[in-house]
Amino acid sequence: MPQRLHRFFIILSLLGAILTVPVAARAGGDSPDYEFYKKYGNTSKQWDDNVRAGFDAYDRQDCDQALRALKDAIAAQTQDALVFYKVAVCSELTGTPYTALQYYQLAEEKLQTLKGIHPYQRDINESYGRALFQAKKYDQAFPYLQRAVALGTPNFGIFYMVGYLYMTKNDNRAAVEMFERALAQDISKVPPATLATVYREVGKAHFQNKDYVRASELIQKTLQINPNDPEATKINNQLSSMQQQNQVMGMMDSMTKAPLPNPDALNKPTDTSQPPLPPAASKLPPLNPPTAAGDPTPPLGNVVPEGAPPPAPAPAPAPAPSGSGAPPKLEPLPPLTP
Repeated sequence: MPQRLHRFFIILSLLGAILTVPVAARAGGDSPDYEFYKKYGNTSKQWDDNVRAGFDAYDRQDCDQALRALKDAIAAQTQDALVFYKVAVCSELTGTPYTALQYYQLAEEKLQTLKGIHPYQRDINESYGRALFQAKKYDQAFPYLQRAVALGTPNFGIFYMVGYLYMTKNDNRAAVEMFERALAQDISKVPPATLATVYREVGKAHFQNKDYVRASELIQKTLQINPNDPEATKINNQLSSMQQQNQVMGMMDSMTKAPLPNPDALNKPTDTSQPPLPPAASKLPPLNPPTAAGDPTPPLGNVVPEGAPPPAPAPAPAPAPSGSGAPPKLEPLPPLTP
């Protein structure tokens, strides 16, 4: 198969294309799909050989040969569901998306009437939905892709497409869920450019959903792969500006929470006087300043400490002069007789 077609197969496998895997142990026999065709399909001697050749080429991923053989069968008037489905996939791979859409539509109609059960009855949701998505027929693609998530085996591509469609419907929460499920798949074979786009779209969804931490993480991954992505750069600048504003607001908030001095205390003159005495002390008589003779008389009188000798008696006062109107002198009483 030409290298260009091989790259198409890789890209479509990332977006969820369902391709029949070649069966190496066939030992020259017919492919499983051709066996199913002979049992349940629209068979005729007029086109059976073309169908067999087309199915064999499809299993080899040789879309050029598959299209030639299968279109010859269609020209011979076959109406087989599997033929239509394989022509649709190969038309998509060879760059004729609108032809692919026509054959997917025919395949869907015929698959509904099959008498047997075939995986394409499930896979048509993913394949047809993907083709509609790539043709930007988003409203038509959405129900097919939703059924693919519910019924199929979703992978990176299908989750990404459903997430993208949720974003077009402004359902950011559902978009975030789908995008995160996409990134949880195996992304080792996703081309870097595709992965950068996914990171950006998921980061954008988180940004719109106000989860700025996760948005910043994904936008940084985008810029690591593609530093010149204009949309990622714009979102990154917005996140940086918001972070700076938050830092400034945090500083201002911490300043407003600090205790401020009492304005009355700032305007009150400084008091240099002694503090007032406590109430009990204010009732005591004031102390007189000391004299040269010694300590002042204690305000509470002469208190003799316990065990000290009694003080000497004070000298008797001198008699008052006569005629002065002073009281008569009192004589001491005689001592009592024992």
